[in-house]
Order: sequence, then C-alpha cells, then structure tokens
Amino acid sequence: MTELKSHENNIAKFEFDVKYDDFEKAINKVYNRNKKRYTLDGFRAGHVPRRVLEKMYGPEIFYDEAIQLVFPEPYEKAIEELELEPIDQPNVDLDDIEKGKDITFKVDVETKPHPVLGDYDNIIIEEVEAEVTDADIENELKKQQEENARLIPVEDREAKEGDTVNIDFDGYLDGERFEGGKAEDYDLVLGSKTFIEGFEDQVAGHKVGDKFDVNVTFPKDYQAKEFQGKDAKFEVEINSITEKELPEIDDEFAMDISEFETLDELKADLKEKLKEEKENYRTNMMQNQAIDALVKASEVSAPESMVNSEIDIEMQNLDQRLQQMGISLAQYVEMTQMDINEIRNQYKEQAEARVKANLVIDEVALKEGFEVSDEEIEAEINESAKMYGVDDIEKFKEIFSKNVSDDTVKENIRRRKAVEFLVEKAKALPHEEYHKAVGEDHDHSHEEDSKESEDK
Repeated sequence: MTELKSHENNIAKFEFDVKYDDFEKAINKVYNRNKKRYTLDGFRAGHVPRRVLEKMYGPEIFYDEAIQLVFPEPYEKAIEELELEPIDQPNVDLDDIEKGKDITFKVDVETKPHPVLGDYDNIIIEEVEAEVTDADIENELKKQQEENARLIPVEDREAKEGDTVNIDFDGYLDGERFEGGKAEDYDLVLGSKTFIEGFEDQVAGHKVGDKFDVNVTFPKDYQAKEFQGKDAKFEVEINSITEKELPEIDDEFAMDISEFETLDELKADLKEKLKEEKENYRTNMMQNQAIDALVKASEVSAPESMVNSEIDIEMQNLDQRLQQMGISLAQYVEMTQMDINEIRNQYKEQAEARVKANLVIDEVALKEGFEVSDEEIEAEINESAKMYGVDDIEKFKEIFSKNVSDDTVKENIRRRKAVEFLVEKAKALPHEEYHKAVGEDHDHSHEEDSKESEDK
C-alpha cells in the first residue's frame, strides 16, 4: 500500500513497502547474474557460494542492483494509485535493510505543475489573411525563373551585384595567415551577403584575372571569439565571372519546369499550392497567438527539469543536423569556441516558452475534459505513415509502436484539440482593430520605421 506523506510545491513525498521475500529473490537473481566474476581458492571459477561472498564482502554486496530490480514496478503502481505526474527522476531513501523485514522505500519526486489559467473566453488575436493574390503567383514564378536561369560567362566588364564570381582568396590576421581563411575556386554571388560586410562590395568593380586586396573588419559579435572586431586582409584573384540569363515566363517555360503544357495551367497549380501554404501559415500563426495570449494571462512557471528536457531535445536535433553535415558535436564546440553549457543556454529561452505553452494547453485540455479515442489514435498513426510515404501500414505501426507510446500520441492529439479550441474561442480582429484593442500604436511605429528607412 502506498502512503502519500505530502504534496506541496509540486514535490510529492510518499512511501511504499516491498516484501523481503521479493527482495531476497532479486538478490539471488543479481548473484546468479554476477557470480562468474568471482574466483576464490577452493571453489571452481564462477561457483563461489553466495553466503561465502556475503561473508567476505558484507551482505550488502548485491543490495544496489537488487534494489534497482524491485523498485520500478511498485513505484509505477504508486504513481498510478496516487495519480501523480512525475517530471523528473525520483529521489529514493530507505532505512537499513534487515533480514526478513519488509523494505520501506521513501520517495520524493517533482510533479507536473498545474497553472492557474487566465480567462480564455476573452482572448484577442490578430486575423491572418490567407488570400492568394496575383502578385503572390508572380513572385513564385519569378523565384522559379531565378532557379532556372542560365549562367553566362562575362569577359568584357567588371563584376557587379547579382554576378557569380569564382575567386581564390587567402586571409591574413595581424599579418599571419589564419585557419579557414583560404579557398580556391570559390563561387560567390555578389550581393548575397555571404561574406563579412564589405568583402563583396570590394570584389565588385574588378574584372577576370584581377588580383587585389580586400580589407574588412570582423563583427564584434562574430562567432569565433579570436576574430571579433579584428581587421583582416584577403588577397583575392578573380578566376571567372558569370551572369544570370533569365528564361521568358511563357508556355515553353511552363513545359520546361513542370508537367503542365501552358502557363495558365502552371499558374492554377501554383495558386492551389500557395493557398495550402498560406492556410497552414494562417493556422500556425493564429494558434501561436492564442497560446501566447493565454500564457500571458495565466499564472505559469517552467520547472527547470522540464526546461532541461526540452533543451536535451534541441541538443539531439543539433547533433543530428551536424552529423548530416559531417561534423560532430565536439567539433562544433571547438569551432564555435563555446562550451556545451553555453550552447545549451542558447536554447533556454525558447525551451522555457515551450514548457509554459504546453502546461497551459494541457490544463485547458484537462479543464475541458478532452478525450482521445482509439479511432483517433489509429487515424493519427495512419496519417504519419502517409506523411512518410509508407504503404505497408501494419509494418509502420509495428515500428511506430516501438518508438512512440500510445500515451505520447494521445498527448499530441489532446493538445491539438485544446489549441484548436482556443482559436475557436478567441476573437480574431483585423490588423488595426487588434492593435488598438491591445493598446499598441502599431501603425505609427510602422510609419516611423518607414521614415527611418527613407532617411537611410
């Protein structure tokens, strides 16, 4: 039987007993698992009796591993019985173990906090338009026109913005070459702002075969600390210059880049795709607004353990992205000259925001009593299979169930229901009305930004 001692400040303290007979069986299991490691004169290797080992090393020789065997099952039952939601590993204490006496486990564990929700019946969000305009379609066509442009060699003029220059360069810092500052046959698009500010401007105006120096200053917030604010010189040679030749946007262009025979058909297809993209964007933006508004209106804090779990996920994602580029996390740490804690700290703010958001969403789901049916779980898994392009649904389900629990799927569906519910309840206002309602002089600030841009 489990006894809850207290549950204050999101720390649950409780106790439960484990029968000594069960503990004894666990000790025997540990002994049999480890006996091959022990040798002693007078006994065959791996056959030293348990009582002899306990006499030599003390009866507690197998206790730690035995405790690890007997603890999990009654702990999980206690969590279920007390309806607790642990968010961290438990701290466990127990009295001295006496032969024949049941063992009392004294546990304290941090549990999921329940925020005090604000009034989500009166949330105000800004309406997000999802209309596809002719200008949107033209912009998409121009983007595809750029992607399908031909590169034409340039011999009779200087390089200018928009050109691709193939260059060799060699960098010097305080008169010495520095690592990573040299390259050959490097393609640089002028105006792309790929290099340090000022570099591309100084390449423009030169012809093929020109050799010249480029002088720049590394930004004060440059990722490599030893370069921050330092002046550098690059010896540059232009090997070639190419410019883009854009194709005409007509029926022939449509046939070249798509399965359609006319430009009108291509435009119609682009309109449908853009409409879907804008609808998705609209949904995401309005959902994010509703969540942010409720977080601000609620009393909610982000427990450190939950924040760290979110940061762990971000670090795993970073590690996977780096591996795809052929870089290890250790190499990344060395390249950026940041220790692992500095890198983790970069994700802290967004991790805290995500934890707070999930806590208020979960509380809405709990308060509104959202349930998830087996049919909804089935549909969610089928949708995942479709997203990954898997035809063998049963095989996918088998793999999916090994990596993702039903509880996780339920949680995701329940949260989605809660977020959709929040957006339905929210009052969506047009741009100007929204900013008046929330007390922001938004249009005036835009005018100031516009004036500032014109001054520059």
